[in-house]
Amino acid sequence: MKKIEKYHFWLAFFFFIFGMTFAMIIWTIKSAVNTPVYEDRSFMTSYQDVDYNYNEMVNSNSAFNSKYITELSINGKIRSLEISDILYGQRSLKKMSKNQKLLTVGDNHISLSIMDRNSKKVVKDANITFQITRPIVDREDILLNNFTFSDGKFGNSFKIEKRGNWNIIAKVIVGKDSGYLYIKTKTEEKE
Repeated sequence: MKKIEKYHFWLAFFFFIFGMTFAMIIWTIKSAVNTPVYEDRSFMTSYQDVDYNYNEMVNSNSAFNSKYITELSINGKIRSLEISDILYGQRSLKKMSKNQKLLTVGDNHISLSIMDRNSKKVVKDANITFQITRPIVDREDILLNNFTFSDGKFGNSFKIEKRGNWNIIAKVIVGKDSGYLYIKTKTEEKE
């Protein structure tokens, strides 16, 4: 019987470490491939488009708000077309944003009135698209684009099934002018 030399242990140790490292690399690749990827659809377009055109979108929203008076009602809470929440992370929203608990689990209603600042005429022919979405996950997205016009307001209703954080994203087009909305909010339970 042959005697086991010291270098055999080191050789076995080397192959063990190499094998474990190789196994971890394979496991990491397999995990990454199986993880679902959700595309960020801020402003209802790809993040590359938002990144490239962000300044134009901010300027367009500012021009829209200087030309039109908008009153957005989300479950009776009045807001305007604003995009300031995009600057906040989810943790800082509680301190920084005034848009908390706009949505409720169950039935929700959105209405939007648009008035020309100069002529004071109510706009009746706007193209309005809202998207209610959860951060990171897109399988519960709610797309609203069939608004009815009544009593000087565009209105629509939708239902939310889950509590938690939600984003309200909108694009409003009147003629050649585009206004945007980006609100990060949470749901509250109905009493």
